[in-house]
Amino acid sequence: MPGQGTTETGGNFRSFSTAHIPHHERVEFWEAHNADALIGLDIRPLHTQTLDAQQHNRETSQIRAAKVLGSSQLVERTPEMIKKHPTDAVALFFCTQGDSFYSDEKSTHVLQAGQLLACNADRPFLRGFGIGVSEMVLTVSMESFTQITRGKPLTTPVKLTFGSSLDTASSATAATQLARLVDNALSAPSDHAATFEDQTLAWLDSLFHEGHPDLHQLFQQAQHFIDANFGHPNLRRSDLARWLHLSERQIGRVFAAHGTSFSNELLQRRVQAARSMLQAEPHVAIADVARRCGFGSTSYFSRSFRKILGHSPTTERAQLRG
Repeated sequence: MPGQGTTETGGNFRSFSTAHIPHHERVEFWEAHNADALIGLDIRPLHTQTLDAQQHNRETSQIRAAKVLGSSQLVERTPEMIKKHPTDAVALFFCTQGDSFYSDEKSTHVLQAGQLLACNADRPFLRGFGIGVSEMVLTVSMESFTQITRGKPLTTPVKLTFGSSLDTASSATAATQLARLVDNALSAPSDHAATFEDQTLAWLDSLFHEGHPDLHQLFQQAQHFIDANFGHPNLRRSDLARWLHLSERQIGRVFAAHGTSFSNELLQRRVQAARSMLQAEPHVAIADVARRCGFGSTSYFSRSFRKILGHSPTTERAQLRG
């Protein structure tokens, strides 16, 4: 059951606000919500003011995302809090307005709007928001993160830029796409949880896996493979994975980063190829066109053709002859 101030909206979404909580209880409930929905923290309002805070959350099996707004405060991830509420996750803090600081035993970083910081969420840190909180937060399970980095741990915090048209580095591009994805997923959530997770992990892969071909390059290679092999009726994602020397999960991320999937891209390519054949070879039977394009049956070919192009293969032929 949601606690006071929390609204469950279904589909792994929930929201929290201190607006209707008595002033003397707000910190307690704010800490409880963060510990349950995001990261356990000790929280102290600044300037002796009353705490005002709100958070919108989304969660999948491997990631948590949040949009956070609040008044000035200090938040601390103490050893005691880590022991009480371990995350086993990497956290990314996207500063969207104002500025803040992050400090651990080895370094201090100032974050301004358009900058993000990634850190191990189970190492002690202190963060401060002098004029209020305005940020997005993303956590990804340590298991998924180490798969992305091929076992390389995040030993020190990493600060990156997002949302700047002036920064053309590949890391900035990936960070910008990741920030947009999280913002859209929390502001106008229309995609399935699995799609959101795959796309998030895809951009994290591009952001943190040094030396790996970029996602655009991999997508182009995947399209080339599909173009060369779509006529095989048993073509599978595993075939592409072996050809690119990647795991099937990584293949899923490549397509997710481009808003599609292997199966959808394969179907699109088959239908477009069939359409070209129908136009170029008007005397070849529709069943033969279906077979040459990798469709297991004429009926499935017709359904797929109609779904993508809005009319049947027979109509396509009739339009050409008319």
